[in-house]
Amino acid sequence: MTDATSRAHGDSVRKDLHEIVGELIGGLGPTLVQAMTGTKDRSMPARWARADGPAPRQTAQDQLRLGYRVWSMMRETEGPRVAAAWLSGANPHLEEMTPVTAIRELRAAAVVGAAEAFIND
Repeated sequence: MTDATSRAHGDSVRKDLHEIVGELIGGLGPTLVQAMTGTKDRSMPARWARADGPAPRQTAQDQLRLGYRVWSMMRETEGPRVAAAWLSGANPHLEEMTPVTAIRELRAAAVVGAAEAFIND
């Protein structure tokens, strides 16, 4: 496990969910954040990001924390542009599915493993 992996995991657990969503929107945009959770309402990510906003359902919270974890790993080691491109592109370590899809399906071991493989390659 790399330092980036360990830090990203800790941050994804310690940070307030509203802050996590705000950072994801800032780095990836609301559409990609919406895709991570599969929510149909395009305005939900922005509402979740507000300190006084609603809390997402538990599954969406898990998806957002996993998405933040993987995005943080990639951003720290590869930079923000590569992190965004990696999340939305087909990935051979994920049977050509996108990491965003793997996050939505909560395939944590697979998507974290794919991120580590990319970072260490």
